[in-house]
Amino acid sequence: MEKLNDRMEIWRGLLRGQRAMMLRLTAELKRRFDLTTAQYEALLSLAEGEGRMPAGELSRRLLYSSGSTTHLVSRLAERGLIERTAVDGDGRRMDVYLTPAGEELIAAATAHHLAELEASFAPLVREDEVAVVLAFARRLAAAEGVTSQPGQELPADRE
Repeated sequence: MEKLNDRMEIWRGLLRGQRAMMLRLTAELKRRFDLTTAQYEALLSLAEGEGRMPAGELSRRLLYSSGSTTHLVSRLAERGLIERTAVDGDGRRMDVYLTPAGEELIAAATAHHLAELEASFAPLVREDEVAVVLAFARRLAAAEGVTSQPGQELPADRE
């Protein structure tokens, strides 16, 4: 096989390095908090959305289909971490919100996860690289119609 050019090596390094780190960090979330990556991301999205949001918005933030989100929400509701309510009596439109148990779990899991990221990821980006890498990460996210910053709105056409 031919050697990769620099841009393709960047892609491969980012992809494989991020995947390996995510596998390690999410194994820790599973072991310590019994949360899968999808469950953690759903609870985190709700916490960042002030604890409540329409199920469709949660799907958009997670980049999941509505069916996948419905299954995920059902599993979290079974664990007592979230609850659902029909919007205006319409069973097709649901609001999803964190329960006190969900709030407590996501707070503890996020504190641990952020500490792990500070220890594992942060040292990999030297201070003189932060501005360049951040600009790249923002460009990549924007090119794919997503955001790297919590609380920013996502385009509605990414459903």
